[in-house]
Amino acid sequence: MAILWNIVALDATVATGAINVAHWEASDYEVVDGVTHRGRRYGAVNLAVNVDAEDFIPWAEVTEENALAWTKSALGEEEMASIESCIANDIAESKVPVVTSKNPWVVAEQEAANEAALAAIAESEGGE
Repeated sequence: MAILWNIVALDATVATGAINVAHWEASDYEVVDGVTHRGRRYGAVNLAVNVDAEDFIPWAEVTEENALAWTKSALGEEEMASIESCIANDIAESKVPVVTSKNPWVVAEQEAANEAALAAIAESEGGE
C-alpha cells in the first residue's frame, strides 16, 4: 500500500485567516491472510505564514491540496521519511508481534472452537 496523508484540522487566526498549525495523520495498512496490519502516526506542525505575501491564501479559501503541500513542506523530506518508516515498522511488527495483549485462556478457547468447527465441516463432507 501507499502511505495516506490526511489533514485532521487547521489552527488559524480568525481575524486574518492565517493558518498557523496543521494537525496531520499518516497511515497505511496491509492485509495478510485476512488479518489487517496497520501503522499510523499523528502530529502537528507549525506553518510559516505571511499574510502580506502576494500568494497568501486565507483559511476560507484553502484546499486540502494546499494544506497537505504546506504540511509536507514544513515537515521536510527527512521527517516525512522517518514517519513513513515508523509506519512501515509498525506494520511489520504487527505481522510478527513481539508483545501480546491477549489472555491465554481466551486464545485456547478460540483455538478449541476453531478445531471443533473444522472437525464438524470435515464430518459433514464425509471426512474423518
